[in-house]
Amino acid sequence: MKLNGKMRIAVLVFARNEAHIVGVTVENVVKTLSLGDELFVIADNCTDETAKKAKDSGAHIFVRTKRSSSSKGQALAWFLSCHQDLLKPFDFLLILDADSQIAPDFLETIRDNIPEKGAAFQCFISPLYERQSPIGNLAALSYLLDQYVPDKIRTRLKWPVRLRGTGMLITPDVLIEIREKLDTSVEDIALSLLLTTRGIHIGRIDQAIVYDPVPDSSAAASRQRARWFRGQWFAVWHYRREITYTLAQGPRGWSLLSSLFLKPRLLILTVSLFLALLFYRWWWLSLIFWGQVLFGLLYLIIGLIILPERKTFIIALLHLPTYIYMWIRSIILSLRSTPWLKARKE
Repeated sequence: MKLNGKMRIAVLVFARNEAHIVGVTVENVVKTLSLGDELFVIADNCTDETAKKAKDSGAHIFVRTKRSSSSKGQALAWFLSCHQDLLKPFDFLLILDADSQIAPDFLETIRDNIPEKGAAFQCFISPLYERQSPIGNLAALSYLLDQYVPDKIRTRLKWPVRLRGTGMLITPDVLIEIREKLDTSVEDIALSLLLTTRGIHIGRIDQAIVYDPVPDSSAAASRQRARWFRGQWFAVWHYRREITYTLAQGPRGWSLLSSLFLKPRLLILTVSLFLALLFYRWWWLSLIFWGQVLFGLLYLIIGLIILPERKTFIIALLHLPTYIYMWIRSIILSLRSTPWLKARKE
């Protein structure tokens, strides 16, 4: 475990055909490692030079070639099963995406701010939206709002927050225990539910920031969100027991489930407004949707007041119809039989 009294962290980077970016990511992570830390890159069913680029940049490489099952959740389950003895000496495992960006003092920031007790934490995800399209800005707005408003409320109430796919910090023993249930493409949803049902609280470390690129076009955003939707359809059925248990926890559980499944909030706000107008003849039903509209507007206004660069996001809101169209397109795309949907085309 601790080396000279210092917490040891293993960074896990999962990559599939990311040769164009993984070298830069590895170099950034290597800069933040201290004595006792390690960086492991899992090249999952790659057909390019991802493994070579990562190795040349200073990472320990593990190549997975099980093509019948290819997702980050499945790759994580495979790595935990095959190399658990390698991971047990570490205090925490930090999971990053191949395009995640971190500062040189990132791991030290985690060590300085992590609570004494706890087995699972989520770092702050800062979307890289500068010089992006309005769709990218709206995607960033949605992501930031969820962390600045409801996540902060959940933290104050000591309710669990959701894990977000990258910037996830979890102890090895906990991950190894649940590895067999990670056969999914939505490892963030799966981990959030599996940990919560085991009574493991998920906290936040907002001081440690992971910079995450947002899709730079409507088509890329549609592919990414279609993958999310497809994963949600799967998760609702596959983790139905965990969802039922979380529902039974009351408001703290409902709050977590809303963060996992009731999104994007801008789309929900638009749909609620449409339904409120559609059912205007049935005032009692319309009133329910108007209540949702007012709640959504209050949420948006508070968020815009809190967020930096609010002018950028207010201008981006003028493109809300295009953003809604992108989400509808994503839902349709998620119902097709395309085997792999990725924001960036390989």
